[in-house]
Amino acid sequence: MGWGNICRRRMKVFTLAFVIYLDYKALQQREKWTRKSKRAALWEKVHERNAKRVLSSMIELEGLWVKLGQYLSTRADVLPEAYICLLKQLQDSLPPRPLEEVCRTIETELKKTMNDLFLDFVKAPLATASIAQVHRAILSDGQEVVVKVQHEGIKTIILEDLKNAKSIVDWIAWAEPQYDFNPMIDEWCKEAPKELDFDHEAENTRTVSKNLGCKNKCGDEKLANHVNVLIPEVIQSTEKVLILEYMDGVRLNDSESLEALGVDKQKLVEEITRAYAHQIYVDGFFNGDPHPGNFLVSKEPPYRPILLDFGLTKLLSSSTKQALAKMFLASAEGDHVALLSAFAEMGLRLRLDVPEQAMEVTSVFFRTSTPANEASENMKSLVEQRTKGMKVVQEKMKLKQKQAKRFNPIDAFPGDIVIFSRVINLLRGLSSTLNVCIVYSDIMRPFAESVLLGNINKGPALKSQWIYNTPAHSDVEAKLRQLLVELGNGDKILGIQVHATV
Repeated sequence: MGWGNICRRRMKVFTLAFVIYLDYKALQQREKWTRKSKRAALWEKVHERNAKRVLSSMIELEGLWVKLGQYLSTRADVLPEAYICLLKQLQDSLPPRPLEEVCRTIETELKKTMNDLFLDFVKAPLATASIAQVHRAILSDGQEVVVKVQHEGIKTIILEDLKNAKSIVDWIAWAEPQYDFNPMIDEWCKEAPKELDFDHEAENTRTVSKNLGCKNKCGDEKLANHVNVLIPEVIQSTEKVLILEYMDGVRLNDSESLEALGVDKQKLVEEITRAYAHQIYVDGFFNGDPHPGNFLVSKEPPYRPILLDFGLTKLLSSSTKQALAKMFLASAEGDHVALLSAFAEMGLRLRLDVPEQAMEVTSVFFRTSTPANEASENMKSLVEQRTKGMKVVQEKMKLKQKQAKRFNPIDAFPGDIVIFSRVINLLRGLSSTLNVCIVYSDIMRPFAESVLLGNINKGPALKSQWIYNTPAHSDVEAKLRQLLVELGNGDKILGIQVHATV
């Protein structure tokens, strides 16, 4: 991609963002002079108009923007229906790349001709996505496979798109401080380039498959911790080509085919959720991109989920894995003290001077998923609740309107939580899209509990401390702990007792 094309691409992205921003700001002003009975219709028209703009641009630009569109299309619990209806198209195949380009990449990467590699290679792709397209084929030894081939020049495009996305997020955070998505985009900028290395994806696929006990070397099915999913075996990989065993299945968003087979969509999404709970809490290594396009459903009973695409994965440290388990269980039990402690262990620093706002972060995190129509209403209620909460903050902290707008209950947001929250949100969007209700607390609890029970069974540390080295919740607490350590080490105190009155 030449410099001229890069500049044109950048101008299209920035122009679109600016036009949409002005459209919504104009509506906000117009709304003030419109009767309440007509406001909903006004918003619906603006949503439809801008959803068309977004879809058209994403299809034209492809690259990272298609991946973003796929993610947004699953967020029926957040986005207006107009966006969901249109962006769902991005879950289907994009226009395919020329077969000559595909064959050229395969032969360059594998150092063999197509005739030497395959007995048959289906010209029409099974799917064309933002980074690669997939073809069905038969290897020279007769094995049926799928071949994932990276688009030519896509690396330059993805890296440029990340820069543009970062610029837009910075601008939005400046113009509308309550919408600061910098922690999310920073983590995405760090992780997304890894998806461009198919050797990396192949190793991730093997690791997750082994962790979940999907298959052994003989190909016999084997369940581990009752997670009943399938993952294709890796046959061969290079940086730009990945060959996997072929698994026949139905797309997760093909509702008609799923109903014709008699698939229980509720059990299907529950099993996918359990598979992710296992990856997060038991293995500490999980796929960060569970959108509908990355799943198939086997055509034979018991209609198991087939997990695909492990380009974006996250490895958690033992301490982070335990902190995530604590966070989940504390949230399920409504234990705010334990919840704040878990946040601190993860490096998620909250504004404890306004605890009611800090706790809002957790009130919606593991909420029960609902079908799309209910999810939209629930989100409206949550937005109204947050607006009321911000008024309380403004009064309590004596902030001016502009200061209240810039208030954020989170002081620090670690990268691990970004991918984790993305997974939870995608799973929630998945259940909303399929119109099923998932109670995450019931499904994930056994896996979270197993982490903490395993840690307890290791026994106490050989040398205990009288001041435990756990993360402090605030700068004041950190300074107090340091003072106590110094006094204790100098044998000037034996202990400390704190009495708090409310």
